[in-house]
Amino acid sequence: MVLSLKQWGLICLYLLIAVLLAGFLCLEREAAVGVPVLSYHQVNDEDDNALTVPTAVFEQQMAYLHDNGYHAITPDQLNAYLTGGTPLPEKPVLITFDDGYRDNYENAFPVLQKYGMTATIFLISDFMDRFDKYLTWQQVQEMSEAGIYMGVHTLSHFELPGLSKAELYQQIEGGKLAIEWKTLQFTEYIAYPCGSYNADVLAVARDCGFKGGFTVRYDLVHPGDNPYLLSRVPIFGHNAHSFWKFKLRLHGAPLWGRLERLRAMLIRTGHPTMASIIWLP
Repeated sequence: MVLSLKQWGLICLYLLIAVLLAGFLCLEREAAVGVPVLSYHQVNDEDDNALTVPTAVFEQQMAYLHDNGYHAITPDQLNAYLTGGTPLPEKPVLITFDDGYRDNYENAFPVLQKYGMTATIFLISDFMDRFDKYLTWQQVQEMSEAGIYMGVHTLSHFELPGLSKAELYQQIEGGKLAIEWKTLQFTEYIAYPCGSYNADVLAVARDCGFKGGFTVRYDLVHPGDNPYLLSRVPIFGHNAHSFWKFKLRLHGAPLWGRLERLRAMLIRTGHPTMASIIWLP
């Protein structure tokens, strides 16, 4: 039996629909077991840049999480889930901030307290008490005592790959010791500057006593993931329509992460026009 062109077209359409449906169901299952780790930087109304979320929008986002039954967790809770299968609360979310900007204390911290949320701030230790836009150690101590976890973002925010072993220890262990000295709390998690790492970076992090590390790879965290290569969901890189983009990123991270990696691959292999077709929220 010879199929007509129309019949072949219908078969191809059905196959495409089946593939899309299977992919959607796979992503739905992945989202059901994955944990979103939200990645923020600044929260203020003055800086109009890709790293900044307006204060009112940040409050809107925290209210959404609160009103929809999300429970903010700590890095230790996430680690115990990954390494020992310890159950997490329903709809867990880990809220993180990189760098340690002063507006994290002035604007984000009151909002987190209002909605009963905890968070993690990865500090560039040498910037504290030194630059106007960054936290003071007194603010760090106050938030730490209130339950905000202080993690390491190194001493000086150098990209770590390419540094010598001695420089890696200075940046990673030095940042850890500075935070522990100032807060009187152990800090056992690191966010790699710019998300950059290599085998030496991971080895030094383990040797310095870290339990886990966070990248900028766009995805959820899943059981079985390497605790030193944890993905995050970026809540920055945009200012327009940022609340509905927040919801799209929160709920669709497995899809958007794959599309982001596809776009990066197309750019890397010399296909920028094809890459420009891929839309991300």
